[in-house]
Amino acid sequence: MAGEEAAVPMFKRSAVQIPGPRGGIFADHLEAYEANPATFLEECRQRYGDVFRFDTDVVVVTEPAVINTVLVHTNRDNVPNANPLHGGRFPTPEQTRQWMRTRQVALPVLKPASLPSRLPSVSRTVAADLRALEGAWFDPAERAWRICVSALLPLYFPEPPPELTDALLTAFVEGRRAGQAGIRIPSWWPSRLRRRVQAADQRIRDQIAPLLTRDPPGADGLPGTLLEHILDRPEPVPADVAQAALGITVLGAIGTMGGAWCWLLYHLAAHPEAFERIRAEVAAAAPHELGAHPERALPYTQAFVHEVLRVHPPAWLLGRDAITSVTLGDLEVPAGTAIMFSPYLLHHDARWWDEPERFDPGRWLRAGPQHAPGAYLPFAAGPRGCLGTHLGMAILLLTAAHLTTDFHLETSDLDQVSADFGPTLIPTAMSCRLTARSGTAERP
Repeated sequence: MAGEEAAVPMFKRSAVQIPGPRGGIFADHLEAYEANPATFLEECRQRYGDVFRFDTDVVVVTEPAVINTVLVHTNRDNVPNANPLHGGRFPTPEQTRQWMRTRQVALPVLKPASLPSRLPSVSRTVAADLRALEGAWFDPAERAWRICVSALLPLYFPEPPPELTDALLTAFVEGRRAGQAGIRIPSWWPSRLRRRVQAADQRIRDQIAPLLTRDPPGADGLPGTLLEHILDRPEPVPADVAQAALGITVLGAIGTMGGAWCWLLYHLAAHPEAFERIRAEVAAAAPHELGAHPERALPYTQAFVHEVLRVHPPAWLLGRDAITSVTLGDLEVPAGTAIMFSPYLLHHDARWWDEPERFDPGRWLRAGPQHAPGAYLPFAAGPRGCLGTHLGMAILLLTAAHLTTDFHLETSDLDQVSADFGPTLIPTAMSCRLTARSGTAERP
């Protein structure tokens, strides 16, 4: 463990000094963190407690009740961490209100009650994307992002334009590079990285803008896509809000869903007995129920997916920036503090889970609570929790259903796969191959 507790309190408003390793840009602990982020944070928790200072303006929280209080108070006492390419600036109250309006525009199409009629088209897309992978070895971390965009877009557009898929993927890649850079660039500083991100975002707007000027697409007898929903509203949706709903909400889902898709393949390969159990469950499911309500038709598969998200939550480290002084436990921190928390640490903490290091889908099928309250956060929570939680779960269930039913899954050197704790938790050095099973029928 590098560093010692600071001799001078770093948070003058706190009645009690917040413990933690020495801060500053030259601190030794930053190197230890980068070498093994999750292990370092867990060692800090054991040494300093459930609220500790990582740096002069960064606090880490590992207690579920405190984390959930922070999440519930999002948009009131705190906001999601500032974009590093925006110079670390907090969003204005108007920007926060606009983002919440964007969520409200997208919600009618993404809420659970709206999904069943649209899921068959998502299922067909998932099946086609898996068939396209057949035969050749591939790294899931290189294919997941495009597959997830492809699976998402049927809920957004009647006929998703290929150019929009490319624009979304480019913006996601550039945003991921920005997150990996891990620096906050002042707004006045010329930045090639900022220019690339801005150009990618503009490309998305350029693809969406013409779609918003068309007449509503012809109805197909199903509840409308998000584009149809926007065009059919009695009061026009402002162009910037509509573009954000149709583009930025997809960008926000790619990382989490893509990471989960990678880990789903990993655990299906690592647990062949579960693979066969899922295959049998899919074969026994009623086709209509499977197509519209996979969560009802596939209880064990859903338990398996929950366990994948517990063991390897793609959004492994999340945070909020305090916009007012806030209390964390018995400690007070001032406005401007970044409050970080890790679903990964929560999900592996023996205080909140029985045998957290054991991969056990059955824990989700047993009677009684599976974990301590608030200790399961694969999609965050509160007013800025993941908008596509239910859709994301459906895509993972349908992926498991098609993959186990229609393919043999091969992997190479699975024991060499490791976890990359970057902006998204993903497996590294993983290689897969799908081989079609003979005589399989297309699923709904």
